[in-house]
Amino acid sequence: MTAQKGFILPPASSKDSFGVSRPRNDRSSEVVYAFADDRFAGNPAAVVLYDRFPATAECLLLAQHFRQPVTVFLRALQEIDHFEVRWFTQNSELDLCGHATLAATYWLFCAGYCRSNRVFYHSRGGLLEGWRKGDIVQIALPVIETIPADPMEYEIVQKAIDIPVKEIRKAYDDYIVVVDDERAVLEYLPNFRSIAEIECRGVAITGLTDRDGAIGEFDFVSRFFSPRIAIDEDQVCVSAHCKLYPYWARLLRRTDLRALQASVSGGILELSSSDGRVIVGGKAKLGSTMVST
Repeated sequence: MTAQKGFILPPASSKDSFGVSRPRNDRSSEVVYAFADDRFAGNPAAVVLYDRFPATAECLLLAQHFRQPVTVFLRALQEIDHFEVRWFTQNSELDLCGHATLAATYWLFCAGYCRSNRVFYHSRGGLLEGWRKGDIVQIALPVIETIPADPMEYEIVQKAIDIPVKEIRKAYDDYIVVVDDERAVLEYLPNFRSIAEIECRGVAITGLTDRDGAIGEFDFVSRFFSPRIAIDEDQVCVSAHCKLYPYWARLLRRTDLRALQASVSGGILELSSSDGRVIVGGKAKLGSTMVST
């Protein structure tokens, strides 16, 4: 693969962590770890800024080349702090990827591309928004309600998951499997081949935490599996929390929730709501520079 025309390089004086000066380098993209802090490694995404988008097939090739769970492609629009956005796994384009959007927001602020405290993303699904609040980044995403799975769906998912469940719910592209407690989530051993046979994007397994236990600082815990789109276990899946949040907020009768995605890397999500949207907040860290070759 040859070096791509159209990459936009960072300004001469870019910044990390919203204030630490860092020299310009000739990177065409960079890996950002969304929801990473001192305890958890979070979920990486490659962030690429173009002055024009490559063709869809080329975006897929680049995503395969970068070998990250998701690559987010950005194109600056004429309006200040507005960007067109597309998200790709290594085998498909996504309608939405929250962790990559948070990663892109963090990177745009660190690299000095934003003139205000907010950034706006124009996607094929609508307008998204991100901003800074102290040392975290927040993004606003649509609330996605779930409904109970019908008997046939329940049987298919139950068989693939193969553990006792309390409830199975569905959104338009995911299933939510509610289990008895945090232990069932933490100790679950997935059969990725069986999960991939379910006709959906992915399956979230979730349960309440033990308030007196090791992860009692969190309100609920989850894991998310999506082998059908080449991500066996998503390290931190924000779009799944657009479905988990309204379920748990209604059950717990609270609007401010702390969630732990208990993957190998793990990540903490600060969740709230405003004007019918889920507000998702988290920290992030810059990773390695990646140049297309």
